Amino acid sequence: MNGIYLLIVLTVVFAAACIILRRKNKSFEGMICKFMASFGFISISVIGNYIDSNNVKYFSLICIALMFGFCGDVFLGIKEIAPTFKKKLIPIGTGYFLIGHVFQILAFISLYGMKWLTLVCFGGGILLAFILIKVAKMQLKGAFAALICIYYGMLIWKVGYAAALVMTEAIAANIMALVGACLFLISDTCLGFLYFTPIKKKNLFVTAELSTYYPAQILLAMSVAFR
Repeated sequence: MNGIYLLIVLTVVFAAACIILRRKNKSFEGMICKFMASFGFISISVIGNYIDSNNVKYFSLICIALMFGFCGDVFLGIKEIAPTFKKKLIPIGTGYFLIGHVFQILAFISLYGMKWLTLVCFGGGILLAFILIKVAKMQLKGAFAALICIYYGMLIWKVGYAAALVMTEAIAANIMALVGACLFLISDTCLGFLYFTPIKKKNLFVTAELSTYYPAQILLAMSVAFR
């Protein structure tokens, strides 16, 4: 078990380094640290499954989700050093993260079965995203706007489903999954303001996004080890 704690610490170190480097506008170095942190997320889940392999299905789905998240990190990371391709890379990265969220929800479903009532969260999330786009005057149109609404619906659904897990069984792993899902919602909301609104001073949003994204991924990975 000591090995996984060391890995968590190393992942946190790389995550913190990424945040500091991004604030100093060192995009390339920050991107490298972000990739290393992403490898850390996946490694935490793998070692967690090695420690306790009683729920291989949950581990497999979470691991796939983290891998899609890593791919999303790659495309969004490249955007930082190649801003010319920003408009193409953001939708691709968003698509990978969306698939990752789908697999995370499937992982939750694999534990106790489908919680149909949580679908209300999905519909509510889509409506909330639509309102947010209009109120914040986000620069989103057509199919991509629809994708973002679905994406936000998935985020809200994940939070609702994780809450249902805790209500079903209030164990450490389920609590980690719920906190991770909530942090992911905050992180991606910040991303929405960063990418799609004409905000000039974005450092605060960058720091808030990264400071919630990394704990979210770490906690979701840890939910494998502590289940």
